[in-house]
Amino acid sequence: MKIRFKATTLLLASMLLLTACVSNNNKDTAASSEVETTSEEAVTAAEKNETDSKADSGLSGTHMVVDHAGNRVEVPDKIERIVIDQIPILSTYMAYFEGSAPHIVGYSGSFKETISETALKNIAPELLESSDTVYAQSDLNIEEIIKLKPDVIFYNANNNEHAQILASSGIPSIGFATVGADSPADPIDRYKQWLILLEEVFGEKGKMNGLIEAGDKIIEDVETRIENIPEDKRPSTMILFKLIDGVPQVAGKGVFGDYWLQHLGVKNVAEEAMGFAQVSFEQIYEWNPQVLFLNGPGLLKLNRQDVIDNKVEGVDFSTIKAVKDKRVYNTTLGMWNWFTPNPDAPLVLAWLACNTYPEEFADYPLETVIRDYYQNFYGYEITDDEMKGMLQLR
Repeated sequence: MKIRFKATTLLLASMLLLTACVSNNNKDTAASSEVETTSEEAVTAAEKNETDSKADSGLSGTHMVVDHAGNRVEVPDKIERIVIDQIPILSTYMAYFEGSAPHIVGYSGSFKETISETALKNIAPELLESSDTVYAQSDLNIEEIIKLKPDVIFYNANNNEHAQILASSGIPSIGFATVGADSPADPIDRYKQWLILLEEVFGEKGKMNGLIEAGDKIIEDVETRIENIPEDKRPSTMILFKLIDGVPQVAGKGVFGDYWLQHLGVKNVAEEAMGFAQVSFEQIYEWNPQVLFLNGPGLLKLNRQDVIDNKVEGVDFSTIKAVKDKRVYNTTLGMWNWFTPNPDAPLVLAWLACNTYPEEFADYPLETVIRDYYQNFYGYEITDDEMKGMLQLR
């Protein structure tokens, strides 16, 4: 722009000189022509500099992203169509866009059932309108994905089989870490890793700083309170992850649930098992946890009251101390299944702490913390029914 201004100034000076020196008409005409030529050359140079500047700043069409699998992936600067395969990142994606979920044209079809049982269906109803791209989390339908013409695909960085299929499609694919990655499966860290990778994908470094910092303050407050609780008041605890045909699956060592219990400062009675482990009820009776957490929507269809009343068909919960003392809790609402990484993670820790240590957290303003968080970062006012569902555990 500065070059254009100088050229125009020279042209005006030439015109004034032409008016004052009529007798030198031929000479002045040549000067005017020279100024016009100079102006055109200057504009061309300015346009070239602008193009070079765009290329240097990474706005020329694509940029490189290193995903959680360590792959360098070239993605478009302008992303308008996204498919999500397997990775349960829909709620984190919504948080990234402050309460909406644009650009998603398809995702793992099994997630729709989960969404229908959470607050996410009300915050970002557009997710229920997206096309299913896989029948279930384990089945990849690459033909249907290609038909959706995505600019980029998000997938589970630890699923090598899917990674190979997606790579063959030629569509840029970004791997997000879940369980089994090189880094620990701590949901409090993982949701932040997902947010930061989204910043890289969309070229908006630092966008999530406010959300992450606010969450860290909640976590720090909760963990500071827990540090002051004596060991003899820390109950033994277990998370029932799934119950399939009467066979329980628990959160053993190294999975998301185990890290939640570590943050709570309690003993995970299932820590001798590794991963999502199938065990017998005889083993659970022997462990005899004082607190029992039931996994949330999409993975476990158990009602806490049915467990307390021992009304689950084919299963006897009655001898477990947590059931006898009615210290059984399960998630129903929230942004996602609260035991997996999700942007509600700081609230999940507060919620877990309030129910693990009801006396020590009796004065903790859980409802206010949840309402403020949703309003400030999702732009959503929680309904009374949704809040009742979240606070049923207190």
